[in-house]
Amino acid sequence: MDINKIPVGNAPEEVNVIIEISAGSAPVKYEFDKDSGALFVDRF
Repeated sequence: MDINKIPVGNAPEEVNVIIEISAGSAPVKYEFDKDSGALFVDRF
């Protein structure tokens, strides 16, 4: 993956992000909060 080819998005409404998770690490559950528009770690 070439992170330089990932566009920023349509800021400030939409922003593309990369979440990096190490191979073999414990799984992490993310949840999107519709009210705030934020992505949160739910549990791991």
